[in-house]
Amino acid sequence: MNHKGTSLIETKRLILRKFKISDANDVFKNWGSDTKVNKYLSWKTHESVKDAEEIINLWISQYDEDTYNWVIVLKDINESIGNISIVKLEEKNEACEIGYCISSKYWNKGITTEAFKAVIKYLFEEVKLNRICAKHDVDNVASGRVMQKCEMTYEGTLREVQIRNNRVCSLAVYSILKREWINNEK
Repeated sequence: MNHKGTSLIETKRLILRKFKISDANDVFKNWGSDTKVNKYLSWKTHESVKDAEEIINLWISQYDEDTYNWVIVLKDINESIGNISIVKLEEKNEACEIGYCISSKYWNKGITTEAFKAVIKYLFEEVKLNRICAKHDVDNVASGRVMQKCEMTYEGTLREVQIRNNRVCSLAVYSILKREWINNEK
């Protein structure tokens, strides 16, 4: 592996970059306080900007060369609208798990897919990972569509594996291997 950390990534519509404390208002407004977003995630809905500041301060303190946690900024409005990160890194296996969320105002616009594809490219080309996986609550079919659009392969479902927001949920698992990604890029 070739750790580079949370480097700046730019796509047609997006800037993916490290979090700054100045993102707190956007984080709170756009997804931290959005109960539609939180419905399928494992963290509590933010009750104030202070909640967003606390988590951002934690993330900033954790940035180093083997941390990968991007804020998704929509260029048109220069606003933070979501995040995408490595939630589990298996250095020995050259593998990781990705997690993401985005403001419900921007669902079904291809933004998460655009961000995820850019992160996949970065992790395979620059960091030299071999395997990337992601999981989604089986009730969140839109998240599964993002994984499919990123040409990930469905591996199976972990049945009733996690309690999220006081309910037991099953998680669908998808992955893509570097050799598959290279073949898809041709």
